[in-house]
Amino acid sequence: MSSESDSFSPLVSVVFLGIADFTRKPVNEQARLRAQIDAAVSAGIAGLREEDRVVLDAPDGAAIVVLGNLPGALQAAQRALATRIDVPLGVGINYGPVALATGVYNDSLLKGDSIEAAGIIAGFAPPNGLLVSRAYRDALTAEAPHLAEELHAAGIFTDARIRSHELFSLDSAALRATGRRQLLLGALACVTILALGVGARSALQSLVESRQPAWLQFDIRPPGEILVDGVLKGKTPALSRLPVPPGAHTIEIRSGKYPPHVLQVDLSPGEQMLVKHSFPVPAQKRQTLTDRLKSWQ
Repeated sequence: MSSESDSFSPLVSVVFLGIADFTRKPVNEQARLRAQIDAAVSAGIAGLREEDRVVLDAPDGAAIVVLGNLPGALQAAQRALATRIDVPLGVGINYGPVALATGVYNDSLLKGDSIEAAGIIAGFAPPNGLLVSRAYRDALTAEAPHLAEELHAAGIFTDARIRSHELFSLDSAALRATGRRQLLLGALACVTILALGVGARSALQSLVESRQPAWLQFDIRPPGEILVDGVLKGKTPALSRLPVPPGAHTIEIRSGKYPPHVLQVDLSPGEQMLVKHSFPVPAQKRQTLTDRLKSWQ
């Protein structure tokens, strides 16, 4: 049991590196295999910034949690598989939410079905093979379509809980399934909850917080168009609140024939800023007596 009052659910890529029947092997063999897994993990994370990933131990492998950088998760998996080790790794990638929570012993936990699913997908992968979920492929399509196009349908796989997984592979010929395959979860079920060290929890928490958008709120009179960094975002009052990436931005407000109102902002993650501006009402021209007499003619 764990308390989830302090949990949150960022979307992450989970790269799971697993070895079949790891927990059934003798202890001395497990130690050798663990060293091999560690070497593959080291190769996998070599191209990822330290602030973009967290490595977790699992009973039969390891998981690399990558926040953002969807292409980087795929590249990490490829680097891990390219490592010259003498154990048959199965690698699975999934995309979804994870949650940080505090356990009953005040320990830190990282949990989520997306982690378990990555472990299950790794179990479906052939020796030294890679499979990814549809969730990951769809997310990758939005960010890097040229890479997503290299992922080909591998088939529908069914786990021991009778849940179907539509999976994709980099190899269009191998792994193509014509039927449904079965996998016994075994120790993979333990991947649902992984203990995090204080440093890992702090790193992931800081990483998630750094990715939180800043928010702009608008009170513009009369209504005007809002441009952020030269891109039209909408018109007030319909546009009253707008998320923007943290950092420096140029905000431009246009309304009718008034000169645009431009301001520079530098926003922190999660910061909310009210942009309030009233364009001056043009003074009405006072008519002289001559003007009034002319209007009567």
